[in-house]
Amino acid sequence: MKKEREKEKLFDKLRNKGIFWSFSKEISFFDFKDSIFIEYVLKYGDFYDIVKIIDLYGQRLVKKVWNEKIISDKRFIKTNLLIARVFFGIDVEAKYFKRQKNARFEKFRVLAS
Repeated sequence: MKKEREKEKLFDKLRNKGIFWSFSKEISFFDFKDSIFIEYVLKYGDFYDIVKIIDLYGQRLVKKVWNEKIISDKRFIKTNLLIARVFFGIDVEAKYFKRQKNARFEKFRVLAS
């Protein structure tokens, strides 16, 4: 119960900072899937927000979301490098992320064809 309140508190703080810019300003924590919440924190949160999200959801789930949603997005190469090295202890270079297939680009390519 305490963790749920902490998740909601973090969500409210980040919503007020504008991190969920693509959603309604009135959206509540309970309208969000955990994976989307984690994804937005990893993409747009600061260092301490990422620390908090790992504390609240656990490293395994956060790493799963990172692998599925963010690692292939070339807009976040520097963020991915930080997350890999600092939070998951993975010793990689930026070129590792540049070689990843760009899932976002592929979606746009399919839509355009």
